[in-house]
Amino acid sequence: MIIAKRTVPTGATRHLAPKLLFTLLLASSISTGANAQEYKASNEKHLSDLTIDNFFSEGWSEPWAKRDRASGTPDMALLKVTTNFLERELRLDYARTSRIKRSKFNDSDFLNGLIAYGLNRRIMLEVISNYQWNSADTGAKASGGGGGGLLRFQLIDTELSSYAVQLRVSEPNHNVGQTQTSTQLGFGAFNDLYPLVGLSRTGLYYSATYEVLAGQHAKGTRETDIAYDVSLAKTWTERRKPLFGNFTTFLEAFATTDLDGAKSGHTVATLTPGVRFWFLPENSLTLGVDVPVSGPHPFDDVYRVTYILNF
Repeated sequence: MIIAKRTVPTGATRHLAPKLLFTLLLASSISTGANAQEYKASNEKHLSDLTIDNFFSEGWSEPWAKRDRASGTPDMALLKVTTNFLERELRLDYARTSRIKRSKFNDSDFLNGLIAYGLNRRIMLEVISNYQWNSADTGAKASGGGGGGLLRFQLIDTELSSYAVQLRVSEPNHNVGQTQTSTQLGFGAFNDLYPLVGLSRTGLYYSATYEVLAGQHAKGTRETDIAYDVSLAKTWTERRKPLFGNFTTFLEAFATTDLDGAKSGHTVATLTPGVRFWFLPENSLTLGVDVPVSGPHPFDDVYRVTYILNF
């Protein structure tokens, strides 16, 4: 776990992300009601709309399925923004953090693996396992594993939008100095920008996650925080293009703010440019680099590689 000094945002800045998410959700709901019929796919694989109004009556008895949008804009998992749809996949994430500041360790390597399985169109289960290696020039090392579980519910799934909420619980990795159990309540969203504003094969992604940390901890350690993300992704090739199917470039703006502790209000923000492409059917790679944009920088950068097998 990396702890660095962060600047304290103003009151307006702290409340900007929730207001932005609410505004986008409201605007999307209005647009969906006005334009959804125009952009529905007219083929045998058409899926019925899932909404909050029919949450308890629709989707629970339907087999899991991934929507293909009529505009050709794919909805996909990126690197840091919370995924907004239900999946059936094996996912492996590798992250290399270099030149960690204010720590006895210089570098950190993190490997995360998960299996996600959508039970129907409304609920998904996920099992997570990970391992972390910390190293320093002096020879000091620390490594250990952890894991957790996740439950995700689909709130809305239409031609124009997708929204989901999830609950994740992760055990502490005592071998690398983590002593608190993490419980996270997250919200993830997607809007297809082609029918909304005419941007071809372009998606807007945004999310917010509230985290509670429970367990033994040093005095002044945070016990709650919020993470928020806004991302934009543009797809350039067709899905069936050899080696580079659905080649997509994206930019993720991600930040975490401590809500209590000695550094309450302290925010770390990063920008992550990246690409994702399918090199074989149902097999994709995602590459990206986290660049810190809030000072003082807690690290130089984080290099990320993700492999996903859909099944």
